[in-house]
Amino acid sequence: MPKLLAPDGSKNIIGPRIRLLRKQAKLSQEKLMEDLQLLGFDSERGVIKRIENGDRFVSDIELKMLASYFHVKYEYLLDGKEEN
Repeated sequence: MPKLLAPDGSKNIIGPRIRLLRKQAKLSQEKLMEDLQLLGFDSERGVIKRIENGDRFVSDIELKMLASYFHVKYEYLLDGKEEN
């Protein structure tokens, strides 16, 4: 059974918001990955680029970790809505 894709054909919908948050924090993709690995995000080189470009699926555990790292609710990463 094929995996579901976002309406634009990408493998995740959080990539653009991860890119925005990373740039707002003035982090390189490599620095973000280093920080996430210290928190237990086990991943290979280039994963942030693939997430941001929509070329990689993101697990629920990874989603929660990214939200925690950037101090945002995971709903923001999924639909872009900020809490009022």
